[in-house]
Parts: sequence; C-alpha cells; structure tokens
Amino acid sequence: MIPSPASHQRLQALGIDVWVRRDRRAAASRLPEVEQADETPSRLGPETPRVRMASGDGDWLLVQDAPWDGRHETLLGDIQAAIGSARCRFGQWAHSDSAGVSVAELDSRGIRHLLVFGRAPDGTDGVGVILAPELPQLATSAEARRHLWRLLAAELDD
Repeated sequence: MIPSPASHQRLQALGIDVWVRRDRRAAASRLPEVEQADETPSRLGPETPRVRMASGDGDWLLVQDAPWDGRHETLLGDIQAAIGSARCRFGQWAHSDSAGVSVAELDSRGIRHLLVFGRAPDGTDGVGVILAPELPQLATSAEARRHLWRLLAAELDD
C-alpha cells in the first residue's frame, strides 16, 4: 500500500525509499497518487515547529536536530552543571505535524528557556530561543564555548 501523498513526502524527506509492488492493476490505480505527492511543494517541517521532549521537569529545554547519541556527554554535563541538572530537559526537533509538542505550548509545560544547539526552524521567533553553536562545534572550538558561556551567563543572571 502506498501511503498518503503527505506521508510519502515525509518519508522521502527522511531519505526513506517507498517500495511499490509492480502489479499492472495496482500500478495503474496507484501511479497518480505517487505523482501527486511528487508534484506537491515540499515543506521542511511542520508549520509550527514541534519538539520531542525527554521526560523531566526542568525549565530549560536543550534541543538539537540530531538524536542525542552520547558523543558530547562531558560537554553536556558541563552545560547542565552551569544551568543546574534539575533544571535541564532534553529534546529533539520533530519533523512531523503530529509528533512532539508545539513550541507555542512549551510555556504551559514549564519551559522558560529553549537552548537550541545549531539552527532553529522557522516559526520559533518570540519563543525565547537561545541559539548556541552545534555540539560538534562546541566540542572543538574554544571561541564557540566562550560564546555559549556568555549566552548562559546573561540568561542565568535573571
């Protein structure tokens, strides 16, 4: 079964190939649906950015696009220590309209600070986003770390 055009688009954006069974009758009925999905303009993500959050109750949400993989554990430990371990939660940008929590709803979830490693998606303006360099850059660049500590110092003073 071929997914809906929107599902087909999301799968393609994720780099997942959709296999179609070659059956003359089925191919004739499914072909227009696939063509329609290809002709639809692609979006880079949901209209209102969404975040998949790990459990916790901190008022700081540390977000990146890639899944947390443990490569920068020491660096993240230092960041957590500066902010306060109990205040930190982790998240990842969701690439679906149905996954995660909308950034507009973060305040109702107790999130006051959104620390983003790397680029934040469009639509995060006015949400209190603090843009930090990506974790690999922070791990290798002293200047990037100084920039991050200046950002954190300004936010932690309030």
